[in-house]
Amino acid sequence: MPDATTADARTSASATTGPGDDGLVLSVQDLAVAYGGTTVLEDVRLTLAPGEKLALVGESGSGKSTTIAAILGLLPGAGRIIGGSIRYRGQELVGAPEAVREGLRGQGIALVPQDPMSNLNPTLRVGDHVADALRASGRRDRDGIARDVVRLMTEAGIPDAERRRRQFPHEFSGGMRQRVLIAIALAGAPDVIIADEPTSALDVSVQKQILDHLEHLVAQRGMSLLLVTHDLGVAADRTDTILVMHRGRVVERGTPATVLRTPAEDYTRRLVAASPTLEVTPREESGAATVGPAGSSADGAADGSQPQAGSSAGGGDVLRVQDLRKTYRLRGGRGEVRALDGISLSAPRGRTTAIIGESGSGKSTLAKIVLGLETADSGTVHLDGQAVGAASRAERRLLRRFAQPVFQDPYSSLDPTWTIERIIAEPLAVFGIGSRAERRDRVAELLDQVAMPRSAAARLPGELSGGQRQRVAIARALSSSPQLLVCDEAVSALDVLVQDQILELLGDLQHRLGVSCLFITHDLAVVANLADQVVVMHRGGIVEAGPTDRVISDPAHDYTRGLLEAAPGREFMHV
Repeated sequence: MPDATTADARTSASATTGPGDDGLVLSVQDLAVAYGGTTVLEDVRLTLAPGEKLALVGESGSGKSTTIAAILGLLPGAGRIIGGSIRYRGQELVGAPEAVREGLRGQGIALVPQDPMSNLNPTLRVGDHVADALRASGRRDRDGIARDVVRLMTEAGIPDAERRRRQFPHEFSGGMRQRVLIAIALAGAPDVIIADEPTSALDVSVQKQILDHLEHLVAQRGMSLLLVTHDLGVAADRTDTILVMHRGRVVERGTPATVLRTPAEDYTRRLVAASPTLEVTPREESGAATVGPAGSSADGAADGSQPQAGSSAGGGDVLRVQDLRKTYRLRGGRGEVRALDGISLSAPRGRTTAIIGESGSGKSTLAKIVLGLETADSGTVHLDGQAVGAASRAERRLLRRFAQPVFQDPYSSLDPTWTIERIIAEPLAVFGIGSRAERRDRVAELLDQVAMPRSAAARLPGELSGGQRQRVAIARALSSSPQLLVCDEAVSALDVLVQDQILELLGDLQHRLGVSCLFITHDLAVVANLADQVVVMHRGGIVEAGPTDRVISDPAHDYTRGLLEAAPGREFMHV
């Protein structure tokens, strides 16, 4: 049972059923926050009326997460509020006893966090997570809790909740895990939901499903929504008001139409300009691939057969895949998953080929097989005309130098205990390239190529921003002078300004170095101005392939059209 102080605090916090005297559910005025002697937030103001949907947007480090941590009373470490007011239904929270703040969390104000895997205990069944949230709100009746777990999971959009509540987080897809977090947030019947980047790690179709459902729940329950995102398209589609944050301040506010179409601040204009759209800038045609089986000019698969992507002439191809198949067997004899079902494609040398599809479409499996990290059940992969599977050990070593990966999360793919110089030089050491002095010179050259200061060589990954870490990952991939970069969701974890910088960097490197790129992503808008051709994957097969402008402007397959329609912000930002 909760102690009397906590119980009294919860009763006090929930005693007011209507909005505050100013008609607001939440009011933040002149908020200032400091860590130690450094002020990180200053003069932050926002308000939420009953039923209102408000977006906080801005790049990483702009102050979005610090603002919501201050509202929730969860500032980490030495963080403290040094000025201003936070009022929930008229009740002042700044300086309030911790028992009052604790009583509001989850009941008055609930959080849907960003990463479900780091917010769900892998050893607990998903139903137990929701049950814990119900008990935290004061519930003690076991049978009632069991019923409400099923009800909340169902409300959050999880089918067959009675059975699935007994499963563990790893048995759920990313979208379903995010729905579990929504069910947990609903457990305390809050009237304010703070959603902190709730869909940034999800593909566009699942993102749309989650946001549609969250929007429906907000309307159905009469809740207010504070959506924290770096995606202006999501903010435009899902909220009534947008607040733009930059360097700890709110620099602009207004309706989506006002903020996105006629931004007043230079920073907002930069955000809008950097946001990916579906408007394709024509690219040079030399070396571009024709699409379809040899001897065919068809782009789609109108006859129901799987189209082949890429050029029909192998001489100009850096990569050629033929009839690739891969099946994974599930543990415990529970069947199998066909990850790749007869994939055929080719990527022209010196160009970018994008592989598009939602989670589970087979994109990453294809990348791992191309890189030699997985073995196909059948089919062939040729890199520069060399069959990967038939290669000798020495030839496989050369092929690994020929194709290098750039992964999604630069923090987990870089050893946190190594200096940047050691990280970038590692492939040179592995392949026996150059002397120690020559490797050091090569690292300096690579840092120049990815627009990083040479002084970064002595730093650790944890001392760099996310965008800087991804630049280091690209420099590492380039160190052995590969002919093919395999970029697997290489910008999906970055905010729009940094994402735009990395995409521009990749395009520039391709132009200067002639390196080819296999760019794997779930977002068509990201590759609209990067890729020469697009291959669309769904359930282990290719459903459509062709030049980027044709696929985006005149898609032949319903699945491709669905991906385009799911792209956020179409009314304000896309063609």
